[in-house]
Amino acid sequence: MTYPAPERINMSKQPRDDANAPIPVLGLRPGGGQAVTLSSSSARTSAIANSIRVVTLFSNVDCFIETGDSSVQAHTSNGHFLPASTMVDISLGSEQIASDNDRHIAAIVSSGAGILRVSERE
Repeated sequence: MTYPAPERINMSKQPRDDANAPIPVLGLRPGGGQAVTLSSSSARTSAIANSIRVVTLFSNVDCFIETGDSSVQAHTSNGHFLPASTMVDISLGSEQIASDNDRHIAAIVSSGAGILRVSERE
């Protein structure tokens, strides 16, 4: 009986890079998507699941974001800029216990309106 060389055994179902090394990827949490209507007033997500440490953000307009608790507000003067049509993964914090990290994302636009899509990753 012959066995494949150890470097050819695919022990991981993760995608692989050009060197055939696994690329760690977080999946999408079922039911963990949100759409936040954006305007010139700050709007925020509903609570993100306590087990989530990373979210993917996508907005169809330039916006400014902040993470925090249920009272978090975003401001155009000092918020973190998210360019339109850019997908970005962000951490909700570095606490050892995921539920101690930020649970909400607030966003605002300078003018006009749009949609911020939030996907919880696990």
